[in-house]
Order: sequence, then structure tokens, then C-alpha cells
Amino acid sequence: MKLMIKLLSATLSAAICLSTLALAGCGSSGPEPRDVDFEISEERQAAMDGESGTIRVLFPGLDRVVDEWRNRAVARFERDTGKKVEYIPAGFNIDDNTSKIFASIAAKNPYDGVWATSSDYPLYYVRQYTQPIGDYLDMEMLQENYWVNMTIMDEFYKFNGEYYMVVPYNFVNPFFCFYNKDLIEEYDLEDPKELYEKNEWTVEKMHEMAYTAQRDIDGDGVYDIYGITSLYMNLWQSMNHTSMVTTDANGKFILNFDDPALMTSFDYVRDAIYEKDIWDNLGNTLATVTFSQGRHLFMLEPYWGIWELYTTTDMAPSFEWDLVPLPYGSDNEEHYNCVSSGGMCFINGCSNPYTTATLIEYICQEDMYEQQDREANEIYGQYITEERKELKEEMIEKPFYSMSNDGLLPTIGLALLNSVMRGEDNASVVEEWRADYTAVLDNVNAEVEWPEPVEHEPYVFDFESNIDGFVLGANVKEGSISQATGDEALDGNGSLKIEFDTEANARTVNLATMTEDYRLYGYNTYVISFDYRVDGEITEDTEYFLAFYDVQTNSQRDPIYFKPEASENGEVRHAEITFEPVADDQVVLTLLIGCRRAPGTIIIDNLKIEQFRQT
Repeated sequence: MKLMIKLLSATLSAAICLSTLALAGCGSSGPEPRDVDFEISEERQAAMDGESGTIRVLFPGLDRVVDEWRNRAVARFERDTGKKVEYIPAGFNIDDNTSKIFASIAAKNPYDGVWATSSDYPLYYVRQYTQPIGDYLDMEMLQENYWVNMTIMDEFYKFNGEYYMVVPYNFVNPFFCFYNKDLIEEYDLEDPKELYEKNEWTVEKMHEMAYTAQRDIDGDGVYDIYGITSLYMNLWQSMNHTSMVTTDANGKFILNFDDPALMTSFDYVRDAIYEKDIWDNLGNTLATVTFSQGRHLFMLEPYWGIWELYTTTDMAPSFEWDLVPLPYGSDNEEHYNCVSSGGMCFINGCSNPYTTATLIEYICQEDMYEQQDREANEIYGQYITEERKELKEEMIEKPFYSMSNDGLLPTIGLALLNSVMRGEDNASVVEEWRADYTAVLDNVNAEVEWPEPVEHEPYVFDFESNIDGFVLGANVKEGSISQATGDEALDGNGSLKIEFDTEANARTVNLATMTEDYRLYGYNTYVISFDYRVDGEITEDTEYFLAFYDVQTNSQRDPIYFKPEASENGEVRHAEITFEPVADDQVVLTLLIGCRRAPGTIIIDNLKIEQFRQT
């Protein structure tokens, strides 16, 4: 793919402006990324024409109705290419997301792409969840326009000479130590920026200052001013340039428990949380909220904390604040900085690589920080100073992220850190978790074993002679399943008729389940099609759903909702639902039919359940 660049012959400074945050100082010296037009080459277009009209992508935690920069990129992509992007439901739980990806690959119907972060690598690489980006993207174009961050891609996402993730230039976030300048002056403490400039900004110094600043102003036994707030327990490992997991000479992942630097980082965690009690554990509360209220001397947050102070808080800080890099531990002599990042990957076996590559290029073009809300920029844009942008760029040149390798451990090794937080000594902690974590890494290092999907003939129900195979849902009150015949039948001599009393039942009803004679298997994508007619009034709240039904636990999983079409004049409607695969081949699963706020009668016919293999 080549680009048709408009007005891009300005000056080198304009190009540099595009490579940094254009929220302050860039003005009209060059076009914004979205003003650069794509021109898809004939070769790329031909390749895309041979692929599906819809690509399936996981955007963890992202709802496509939100006005968010990636959603805006998707909207432009769909408008310009005529292709569609289906969002696979995905939250922030790594285990859930990797199970979805693994199951889709094993089912030979892999998703196309996934938005990932530096905590997902090298996990996604070693477990073969993703594949190299290969020659699908126009990397030359992306680099020329400063739309990708090659420093970060080289450091975190390059394995055996190939890149596995594409990082938009500005979706790179060094961690900073924000500090309340008013409290610094009030308590006559040293300015962290001056300490940083004198090469004296250390973890020990931060802890000492945080301990000095804590105050119980109203005498109720609870600190009103805390030393440190952060949502990230693992930062002390990055501060000391170490992690719980490393690699051996053969490239295998091993525990790093014999590293003195790691033990020192545990000492830091224990000192902050158990010994000095200077870290305010806020759980899921945004640290920016309480920091903006003046309740903390230090806040340890990524670069985006600058925006959050003015966009996610009830009130903006009424005090002066500043920021410096996280302090450096005693073993971090070369001053590596904690840097997180995110980007897009190809799922292993992606069937639509050229279309997915084009979407990735649109996302890189949109660029999170280039496209912030202009009104909001008037409020917080003044805090994106040239000095801070330059500092960010300097920090990215020496990046380190302990949670990358530690992401191979369950919950990024937080169980071990919880032991440290309780005051356990290093020797006890190491012995407590060595066996469990060694077993985890042994599994990581082992060759990936892909399950063999069970093949079976399609299940077809025409309900001509009977309705065997379906039973009434366990929670249905005053309901029935029967065979509709004559004029009631949708096709031929019979159909499946499900009735229930809407007054006697709850809002959500599990109407009917297939018997376990018609088993659905894990690691399979199923396409379910059927004709139907709904008898009664359909409202805006009416929904039907199909779900896997676990016979052993009598519970549903992974429901797929659809809005039924009304049958005001007795029209017969058609539905086709795709069941995404589940990572489970032991549980006996069947089909569940359910509804929300639905009329009391639905008639179904020509039900077909068949396996789908894309690759």
C-alpha cells in the first residue's frame, strides 16, 4: 500500500511534530494524520477482495459505541473499504481472552486480530496465539509518517527477527512519578526534579519523603495525607530493572529468584507497604481521583495520567504538581525506565491478513494522542509542555517493563507480591512460590498441543413427525413445548412451539434446551440457522438468545443475543447465529434457547446446527 500525501512537503520540523504529541505547539505546520489520504494499491485491493467482507477483532474492554480513537479509526476503515469489523466480546482478563483466542485457533476458525499490551508479550508469542506481521503491512509508509514506534517494537515485540505487534507511535506510556509541589514546599522536602537532575532520585529517597509527608490531620487514626498512590504493585521491579521471570542461554523462560536485584525489589515493596505503610492501596479506584484531591504526595502512573487528572476526576487539582521519571533502584545503574505500550496483532492463522493489515494502518493513522478532544485540550493542553514531551521521548529510548516476562505467571505474579506485602521475608517467599511458578513456566516452555476438534454431521430438526430432542427450560413457569401443526406450522406438517406465561416468569427465561443426545463440542465454531415466528407484540426490550448449556452444572455460558423481527401478518423470519468456540472438550454442552421480555409464544422450524471450518 502506498499513500497519497497532501501538503507533507513542509519541513522536517513538521514531520517531527507529527511524531510527538500535537496538542501544543504544532499548530498548522503540517497535516494531521487523518488528513493524509490512503491510496490502496491494486495488489492490496485484489488481496482484500479475495478475503471476507467481515473481520473479527478483539478489543479488550472497548465498546464500539464509545467515542474512542480506535472506534473512530474503525469507522473510517469501514466507510472507505466497505468492509465490516465485528467486535468479539473481550474484557481485561488475560485468561479469558487467551482462552477465546486459543479456542478459535483450535477450531480452525481463528479471529483476525487482537489489541494487546506489553503485559501480553511474550505470552502471546510463546503460546502461538499470534503470528508475525510478515509482509502484510506497509511498514515503510508507517515509519515515514511516524505512525509506528520502532524502538518499542524492537524492544518488546520482535522475536527471531520478526515483528509480532504493530505499535502506534504515541500509544507508548512511560511511568512517571507525579508529585504535589505544594506539599513538597509545605513540608520543606527536596524537589524530586532537582534530585533527578542531580542523579539522586532513588527509590530510597522517594520512600523517605513519602513517609515524612504522611499526616493524620483530624486525629481519627486514618491518614488524610498518604505518601504514595498507584494501581500498580509491580512497579518496584521495573524501578530496579528486574523481573520474576527471565530467559536462560537457550531462550527458555525460567524464574529469576536467584537475582539479587529481584530480592532488592522485594525489599522495596515490603518497605513501602508493610514496614512504612506509605502506599495507599486503592483497589480499582483511579489513583488520579484521590491525587487530584491533594491526598497524596506521590502518584505513580503512566503518561496518560496527565489527561486523567483533568478528564476522569470530579475536580481538577487545585495545587501545583509536576512529574519526573520513576525513581531508580540501587541495581538500575543504567537508568532504564518503566514503559508500557499497546498495539495490534494478527491472530495465528488469520484468514484475512490484508484486510486486517489495512485496519491496523488506519488505527496507527488515527493515533490516540493526536486526536484528543479539542475542547478538552484547551483545559489540559497547557500541561503537555515541550519539556514533558521531550522527557517522554528520552525515557522511551531505554525502556523496560517487568510485567512483560512476568505476564507469563498467573496474575503477573501478584500472588507472590501479596506474600511480600504481608511481611514475609525473601527466602520464605521464594520457597513458597518456586514450585508452583516453575510448573507454570514448564508449561509455557512446552510445545503447544492443539486439540483435535470432534467432527460430526450437522444436526437437523424439521419437526415434521415429532419434537424429540428438546425439553422445556428448567426455570420456565407455566410453560410448554409442543408440536405446531396445520396452519400453525411454519413449513410442512410440523414445527416446534414454545409457550410460557409472561406474568409468571422472570424477565429472562431459559425456554428450551436440546437433550444431550445432540452434544456440542468445545473447539468448534457452530453456525445455527432456523426459521421462526413470534406470536405477540415485540417491544424495544425484546431479545432472544442462544447459548451453550452445560449439562453437568445445568448452567448456560456464552449467550448470543439477537433482536427478533416482528411477525405482524404471520410472516416467517429467518435467523443465523454463529457460536464462537469454547476452550473445553470435556464438558457436555448442548443448545439453550432463551429470551428477555418476549411475548409468550415462539414457533421454530428448519433448525440446523453445523460445524464451520474457515481454514
